[in-house]
Amino acid sequence: MLKTRIKNRLRRFTFADSRYAATRYMKRVKWPVTRNLTLLFLIILGSVAFVEFFAPAALEPSARHALFILIVAAALWISEAIPPFAVSFLVIGLAVFFLESPAPLEITENWETYVNTWSSPVIWILLGGFILAIGAQITKFDRKFSAVVIKRFGTKPYNLLLGIMLTTGFLSMFISNTATTAMMLTIIMPFAKQYGKEEPIIKAMMLGVAASATVGGIGTVIGSSPNAIALGILQASGYDFSFVDWMIPGVPTALILILLSWYALKKIYVTDIESLDLIVEEEPTPRDLADRNTLENRIIVVLTFLVTIGLWMTSTVHMIPVAVVSLIPIVIFTAVGIIQAEEIKLIPWDTLILVAGGLTLGIAINESGLADYMVGLIPVLENPYVVILMMAIVTSLASNVMSNTAAASILIPFGALLVPPDFILLMVVTLGFAASTALLLPISTPPNALVFSTNYLKQADFRSVGLIIALVSPFLIVFMLWLLI
Repeated sequence: MLKTRIKNRLRRFTFADSRYAATRYMKRVKWPVTRNLTLLFLIILGSVAFVEFFAPAALEPSARHALFILIVAAALWISEAIPPFAVSFLVIGLAVFFLESPAPLEITENWETYVNTWSSPVIWILLGGFILAIGAQITKFDRKFSAVVIKRFGTKPYNLLLGIMLTTGFLSMFISNTATTAMMLTIIMPFAKQYGKEEPIIKAMMLGVAASATVGGIGTVIGSSPNAIALGILQASGYDFSFVDWMIPGVPTALILILLSWYALKKIYVTDIESLDLIVEEEPTPRDLADRNTLENRIIVVLTFLVTIGLWMTSTVHMIPVAVVSLIPIVIFTAVGIIQAEEIKLIPWDTLILVAGGLTLGIAINESGLADYMVGLIPVLENPYVVILMMAIVTSLASNVMSNTAAASILIPFGALLVPPDFILLMVVTLGFAASTALLLPISTPPNALVFSTNYLKQADFRSVGLIIALVSPFLIVFMLWLLI
């Protein structure tokens, strides 16, 4: 695709003055860079001015520096002046150079604390999940599993829709929601092409995949990045919250939201089709992966899945840390050759960096004394459940207009300050769940963006299910967590 674009542009230069055409092209390329750099400069300058002129005089220097880092991170994550993962690098760098330094550019003695989030157990848990997902994709275990499950739901349109959504939601608990969405789209696209864009069941399937891929991540710690950030905050607060502890409220909550989305889609998109047969076509295997897409490798993947997830779920019995268990798929898949050097590049390193930056920001807010100072300023409501519900609504709305990982990085540490110690667990897990309920816009989540890119949906199509989930999910999440934790 890149070569085609270059050739097309070269042809234009042939039929026009090359210097004039090149100048126009460079202006188009340069403008976004100039705009983003200008915005970056203004955000940093504005943050310095805010801290200098509006920060309370009672704040200690380290707390003032932490406030500056918080404002810069929040503004950059919201404006997307630079990529979200780059903001995390900036947060880590600013924490090392400025947070506890008596003077600018004097590195703090505890600088390793802010860098070591990259090797946090939370990062290793996510990395293990990503490796499991890549192994499933290479051997096509995920695709074959989906085909078997979906066929169990028969040929009635809405039963099939339910099968697609439940399968997507289940896979999203253990596999990246982006990868799950892409895989499910390859399954339903032949059917979509057959019936066309105007068929209601097609729109329902597209939206169903996006909705279930997003909320399905609530089910497990490795299901989404906000979950990992929430777990990191809990560990920093002294809570021993296991893989199963998360699943106990996570799986039922995700299941209820998927069923709610299915019921809404069933009522909104009424089809006249009485029966359909969704045939899962076998995709050709790339030549460089043909030798790894074998029955033996699929058996290895299945066994590794079972062992890894089993040990994750029983960590309180055998006392092996969940992060250590994550080494099992990493070692096995690379040792037997299922995952090779090229596939290591497929790991979403930007997501891991983003999570590490969020953990560093949480440490900066707490270690600098900024958290204690803010707690003293914030009026405490008599009912902590009202505070938790309000923060859940804010987190859900924020996740619709910005990266849910970035929203979680800002709001989860802040939310933990607003409630008494006995309610920190409930607040943090609630906000982790709420960050995975963004369905309102095509840009809200990668699954939304993927299904929107098929051109089978309009932007307005997301509003119905998105509004229902946005209105219901905060109340449902708080109730489920109150009931089950």
